[in-house]
Amino acid sequence: MSTIEIYTRPGCGYCTHAKRLLLSKDLDFIEYDVYKNPKYVKQLHRRTNGRTYPQIFIEDISVGGFTELLTKNKQGLLEKYLKRKYNTNVKEK
Repeated sequence: MSTIEIYTRPGCGYCTHAKRLLLSKDLDFIEYDVYKNPKYVKQLHRRTNGRTYPQIFIEDISVGGFTELLTKNKQGLLEKYLKRKYNTNVKEK
């Protein structure tokens, strides 16, 4: 199953839009709120040079932020993850 991770911060409109887009596709994701847990900032800096929020990873590959996620959606690439989610025999944790 695909893993989608999103690093967010409170008050970030793009973070809200990204989460809404993923939820509208019924895609599960792991959210890392960098204000609730500052260790996620260091973790994020090890994973990418991106310094804006959100920062999104799909299958451990940096997608970028909301704009890049929106582009992938318009290209139909999020549908690939949606199909994979429902075509797997792996159970949710």
